[in-house]
Amino acid sequence: MAEYLPFQGKHSIQEAQINILFLGPFDEQSIEVTRNFALTELSGELPRSAEARGRALQIDITDPSSPAVLEERQSDLVGFRFSRVQGNGLPARVLQLEGNTLSVSFMDYESWAAATMDTVRYMHPVLVSLPLELNPVVAVSIRFMDRFTFSGNPREAEASLLFSRGNPFIASHTFEAGPTWHCNTGWFEDVSQADDRVLHNLNVASNLVELSSTVTIDHHATRHLGYPRDTLIALFAPPTSAVGLTAALDGLHERNKGILRHILIPEMLAKIGMTE
Repeated sequence: MAEYLPFQGKHSIQEAQINILFLGPFDEQSIEVTRNFALTELSGELPRSAEARGRALQIDITDPSSPAVLEERQSDLVGFRFSRVQGNGLPARVLQLEGNTLSVSFMDYESWAAATMDTVRYMHPVLVSLPLELNPVVAVSIRFMDRFTFSGNPREAEASLLFSRGNPFIASHTFEAGPTWHCNTGWFEDVSQADDRVLHNLNVASNLVELSSTVTIDHHATRHLGYPRDTLIALFAPPTSAVGLTAALDGLHERNKGILRHILIPEMLAKIGMTE
């Protein structure tokens, strides 16, 4: 019998990403100092490195009806990226600082405990070098992209073979839409333990990918902090604190699991190890 199969067999996560958001972008000097220090600390685990630079255009507008580009050049250093690749040459893990966001992405995700431990280890040499007192952390977020592929004729793929009818996150008309559809929702949630708010963005889509009907669940949850964290001590807080980085990330992860438990059918929850 045809059915949906999780992306990794034992779980469905195609990519997991953990982000820290600052008040604004950092200046070029801070980025360069941070990159050099982090490169020394992380080159063994994330051996590939690349710079991110903006581009600047000089335009002649003497004749407004026909402006001409006089020069295009690389501008200031705006970020950097460290990565490790898989056997197929595609990225396995990526640490990136660009704009106002520091992120770690896992394409070889195994477990939440391992991902958070590695994230803290990767981010620490970056955070310890940045001037947080001038540009504090204002939010943290996680993004999970789950993927399921239908094993049979794509025309026979239906939402009811993967999702529970009547759940509060997927519109009811998708269950009558056949193999191709999308449903995007977003909402705010207050956090009881702190003066924080969580913004959820949930995008679910069913499309044809390499001749197979494929469903992607993209959940991005951002916790906007009630007050900025301008030191590492304030950001990490004690392990038992409800407002520290690890506790905030764990809370977002639990919210992600809660959504999946609402939307997936019991058979799929059992298959990916999410039954309670």
